[in-house]
Amino acid sequence: MVAFAIIAFPLLRPHGPAHITPDDVLIAASILGVLMWAGTYRVPMHLPYVVPVALLVVTGLFAAMLSVQPDSSSLAVIQDLFVFAWAAAIANVAVIPQNISIILSSWVWSAVAWASILIILVLGSGVRGQLTFDNPNMAGNYFLLSFFVLLISPHPRNRVVRGLAFLIVIMAMVLTGSNGALLALAVGGSVAGLFALWRRTSLEVVIVVGTVMGALVIGLAYLFIESGTLTRIEKSPNPILKRSLARSPRSAEGRRSLFAEEFNLYRTGGLIGIGPATTKVNLERASGQIVKEAHDDYLATLVERGSVGAIGLLLLMGAIGVRAFSVGRRAPPPATPALLRNPSAIIGVVIAMAVFATTHEILHYRHVWAFLGIIAGLHLHLFGGPRPSGAVSGGSHSVVGESR
Repeated sequence: MVAFAIIAFPLLRPHGPAHITPDDVLIAASILGVLMWAGTYRVPMHLPYVVPVALLVVTGLFAAMLSVQPDSSSLAVIQDLFVFAWAAAIANVAVIPQNISIILSSWVWSAVAWASILIILVLGSGVRGQLTFDNPNMAGNYFLLSFFVLLISPHPRNRVVRGLAFLIVIMAMVLTGSNGALLALAVGGSVAGLFALWRRTSLEVVIVVGTVMGALVIGLAYLFIESGTLTRIEKSPNPILKRSLARSPRSAEGRRSLFAEEFNLYRTGGLIGIGPATTKVNLERASGQIVKEAHDDYLATLVERGSVGAIGLLLLMGAIGVRAFSVGRRAPPPATPALLRNPSAIIGVVIAMAVFATTHEILHYRHVWAFLGIIAGLHLHLFGGPRPSGAVSGGSHSVVGESR
């Protein structure tokens, strides 16, 4: 059931009551299935991220009672609990290595299939691809995360097929026109590469290589701007450039103005904020202009749940970072089968999502919480805690390796 829900990630339309989607039905069924499995076999259950999520939920409820739209604010808190339960369900089944293989392979092959469909539909159409996601940026985030899942998973095992899979996923991500996804891919991929280098060499080597890479990026960015390349891209008739990089200056200016207005909302929102999912309506009331969304998880949390909610977000980021670092840094036991091809890429995922969250709200993305569940399950497997017996789990295997 978890695998079916992962395969159906893009099926977010049509929307039903309370914004329920077709994928939500499968996610709810998978959560129920995990609870039935755990109850039948008396499997010890874990609730990763429960403290920061509880803090976000409590502050969200208090803010909802005082918000201009208490119904929609309360619904947003329920959605928080839903995606948290989804991540916890995955974490508990991912303790078993065979389940990790099923989850990762389902994600990889379905992402390649969905990417292929998007490419066929979008090429030559002149529009940004989004499939049945809510918007193109959400689709871009899904393919961004799928790229790193491809890095982590040993599937496909054939090198030619694997290379083709990477190409298809990257092409689909480009066709969504999401500049945030492209930026997050560059930053997260670089961090993952440096972390993999650290696993093989020393921290000193990583610092030297990172410094050289940073200097090259700054130099290339300077030449890119001074040579007029950015201006030529803005005026380019190429449809792919027009719906991606050419939008960068306008998007940056729009974000700057939006973030300034959001900060003004925070100053008037008090200690617990203006209420979850109310940034849009409050900005529209203040400016008289139509606003799509808050476009930033950090500011949105601060504005909607106040300073206390921001502490909850920081705790959540810390919990994710500790788990990701521990799993990514863990040395593989010798002579054991590996289910992770590049565990260092887990660090890249976390950094990429942190970068993407500066320009979009991803805390309600179902695929993001699914990956948080995978990280928590790997951490539980590697670093202890009660786990299913051999009769239920099928034995214990190592889950960490590193491609050379």
